[in-house]
Amino acid sequence: MRFLTAALALFSVVALTNALAIRQANSQTFTGALGGIAATPILDSGNADRPFSVGGATFVNLSAALQRSCDQQFNGCANLANGGSQEVAFADCQAQKGMLFNELCMPL
Repeated sequence: MRFLTAALALFSVVALTNALAIRQANSQTFTGALGGIAATPILDSGNADRPFSVGGATFVNLSAALQRSCDQQFNGCANLANGGSQEVAFADCQAQKGMLFNELCMPL
């Protein structure tokens, strides 16, 4: 009986670990990061009705989550450029946004 209890406890831990690993997988695949500003990760919210989470906001589909993630990256880059950064210009942020939207957001 002890063996069975220990085995069930072990399987429960393994199942929970696997569930957490799946939940934390980032659905945002764009890796460009001008000025070190990466696209916001898209994670599983744990809510079946709104399964995608971007910075705490939840979305019903991946397309909407990608849109938010892309917009947040652009805003972060633009804030850096508008703050007087010598590292990145606003035009660079706009160019990256175009690449990002063409690659990820618009085709969906």
